[in-house]
Amino acid sequence: MRIQVSFVLVLLISLSFSAYAQTISSFSNGIFKKTEQPEGIGQQVDISDFRANRNSSILNSTRTNPGIAFAASALIPGAGQAANGKWVRAGVYFATEVVGLIYHLDRNAKAREQERAYEQFTHNNWSVVAYAEWLVNYSQQYDLNNGWQSLEAEILGNDPNWENTREDWNQVPISTLRNVENQTPFIFKDRIGSNFSHELPDYGSQQYYELISKYYQYQPGWRDWYTEITTAQNQDISMYRYFWNGEDEPFDLFYEGRNRAQEFNQNYRTAGNILKLLVVNHIVSAFDALFTVQLKNSRIETEANLMKLEQFSMTWHF
Repeated sequence: MRIQVSFVLVLLISLSFSAYAQTISSFSNGIFKKTEQPEGIGQQVDISDFRANRNSSILNSTRTNPGIAFAASALIPGAGQAANGKWVRAGVYFATEVVGLIYHLDRNAKAREQERAYEQFTHNNWSVVAYAEWLVNYSQQYDLNNGWQSLEAEILGNDPNWENTREDWNQVPISTLRNVENQTPFIFKDRIGSNFSHELPDYGSQQYYELISKYYQYQPGWRDWYTEITTAQNQDISMYRYFWNGEDEPFDLFYEGRNRAQEFNQNYRTAGNILKLLVVNHIVSAFDALFTVQLKNSRIETEANLMKLEQFSMTWHF
C-alpha cells in the first residue's frame, strides 16, 4: 500500500515539474506568451480551401509586396492602387489610360485617312513631266549650262497625265532629271544663288510626298502652274524666276498641298504625344503603387512595435 502511495506521489511530483517546465518555457525575456492550440486541428480539409488560399495569395501579394504592386500598375495603370483600396487614384490612372488610348487611336486613324487623301491629291495635281518641262524652259530662258538638252530630248512630246500622274514617271529618266537639278542655280529678282537644294525623291516615297508641297523648287510641277505658266502662249521670263518666299506665287495647289500635309502630320504628332503620355501614366502609376505598399508596410511595422511596448513582464516567485 505504501509503495503504491509512494508511486502516486512520485508521479504527481513528476507531473508538477513537467507543468512547471512548460510554464517556464512560455516565458521569453520576461514576457509571457500564451500558447494556443492551432486552429483547424480536427477539421476536415477540402480542396476548395487550397483554391481560396491560392487566389487570395495573389491579391495579398499585391497588397504586401511592393515589387508585385509595381509590376501590376506598370502593366495596368491603377491595378496596384485598386488592390490596396486606393479607389480614387486607381480610377484616375485607369481613366487616363482608357481615354488616352481612345484619343491616340482616333488621331492616328484620322492622320492615316488624311494622308491617303493627300497622296491622291498629289496624284491628280503634281506631275514629274510638268516639273521636267518647266526645268527645261527655265534653263533655256537663262541660258544655263546644266545639261538640260539631254532632259529635253527625253521628255519631248510628252504631256502630263493629270488623271494619274504616277504613269508620268515612265516618261522621265529620273537620273537625267537629278543631274540637271544638281547643276541648276536659284535665280532671284536681284541675284543668282546656289544650286537647287534638293533632288526629286523616288515616286511614292515619304520624302517625295513631303518635298513637292514643302519646297518652292517644286512649285512648277503643280497643275495650275503648268497650265498658266509652262504652256502659256506669251511666256514671261520673270515667271521662271525662283520664288524664295512664295510672295509672287499666284496659284493655290502648292499651298493646298502644304496645308493638307501639315494637317495629317499634326495629327500624327498629337497621336505620338498621347502615346508618350500613356507611357508616363504607366510609370507614375507603378511608382505610386510601389510607394503605397511600402508606406503601408511601414505603418504596420510601426504599429507592431507599439504593441510590443504595451506588453508586460511577469515573474513567479515560489
